[in-house]
Amino acid sequence: MASNQRSSTFRRRLTASMTVLAVGVLAAASLAIYLRVREALLSNFDSALLSIARIEVAGAIDEPGGEVHVHEEIPVLTAPFGLGYEKFAQIKDESHHVLTQTANLAVGPVLETDAERETRALRGEVVFADMRRNHEPYHGIYYPLRDAAGAPLVAVVAIPTRPLHRSLDSLLGALVLALVIGGIAAAFGASRLARRLTRPLEQIATAARTIGGTNLQARIPEVYPDVELREVARVLNDMLARLEAAFVAQRRFVADASHELRSPLANLRGTVEVALRRPRSADEYRDALTISLTEAERLSRLVDDLLTLSRVDANQFALDVCPCDLSDIAHDAVTAHAARSQEKGVQVRLDAQPVPVIGDAHRLRQVVDNLLDNGLRYGPAGSEVIVRTRQEDGHALLSVQDAGPGLSQDDQVHVFDRLYRADASRARDSGGLGLGLPIAKAIVDAHHGHVSVRSEPGEGCLFSVLLPLAPEGV
Repeated sequence: MASNQRSSTFRRRLTASMTVLAVGVLAAASLAIYLRVREALLSNFDSALLSIARIEVAGAIDEPGGEVHVHEEIPVLTAPFGLGYEKFAQIKDESHHVLTQTANLAVGPVLETDAERETRALRGEVVFADMRRNHEPYHGIYYPLRDAAGAPLVAVVAIPTRPLHRSLDSLLGALVLALVIGGIAAAFGASRLARRLTRPLEQIATAARTIGGTNLQARIPEVYPDVELREVARVLNDMLARLEAAFVAQRRFVADASHELRSPLANLRGTVEVALRRPRSADEYRDALTISLTEAERLSRLVDDLLTLSRVDANQFALDVCPCDLSDIAHDAVTAHAARSQEKGVQVRLDAQPVPVIGDAHRLRQVVDNLLDNGLRYGPAGSEVIVRTRQEDGHALLSVQDAGPGLSQDDQVHVFDRLYRADASRARDSGGLGLGLPIAKAIVDAHHGHVSVRSEPGEGCLFSVLLPLAPEGV
């Protein structure tokens, strides 16, 4: 029981899959938002820094006498999430000496600038770069300008980046929190949705579980709103219908086979018991043995036929195929049945054309024998059984036509079922076992052929066997 509880279920896997998908989408969206906001903030940061530097340079030489100076500003850093800024500015000459700087640089640690970038700015290039002051990160700009005499100078303007990083950290924390909450909500929603989606499957399983060997006529209701679920129910109902038909056929087959086995066994036992009740003459014993032998042969044929059909069911029905001619097989079968046809008073006529096939000659002979036996068994005295072989529409055709009582439409549907007999034309007292035609059909199917019957009540039967022709040159 514990093992079953720990085992994976479709609902759990569906819940996990939907949760992972939702969390993945949320994570991707959060990452995209973070990267986009970060890119926008950094771009705005550089734009703001450039604007500050331009303003600083524009007003650097506006005092009387043309002296260079910087503008002091009151820092705005009161916002807890990094809004506002504090400007650090200085102006240097060609010797990299500081000519002037803001008061916040006059005291405390110096701003660590790069001489190579200052040189590039002195040559007229605007350069952005990261800087440090007392191990604190800054982002700055090297901006070129000239003094009143035209000598090149460089303005270095820097802004602390810690407020920007705090803003990004706050955004990242909010996104992570949203991802956690969203993941929990997604898991809960996925669980509810998976339960709703799998409930019809549980109903189908419950309905299928109630169907057993005693009530195969029950069906799963096709009342589900989704097309896929209705299709599942339909397929299961089709399978149940086939199972029901198979169980019914199996029960009928077992009952009929038991009856067929019981009859010769009872006759055999009764004959032996009667012969042993008192001493008898040699002729009486001979008659008893003759009857016993007949019943034993009948029993042996039935067992052989049942064994053949069981091999068909077990896919162990092997064929020894080789090139052969269907007309020769039909000729041999007609010759073998000549004595019986005379005894029954039924004429057997052969209309055979050469028809080459690739098949098991022994098994194909068995097909002709069974069809001939069927025609002789039910053909009245003075009638005719016609056996034909020919090529027709690219196939090999074997047909056996009799003048028996014929078959109704319902009988034609079941005539190849095992141990089936029509009420009038296939009575048990005729001696047939009801296995000849099913065996013939199994052999024809194994040859990738087709067997059919055409009949009207009172007008006899025409059995037709279509087989693949042998390739030319074989």
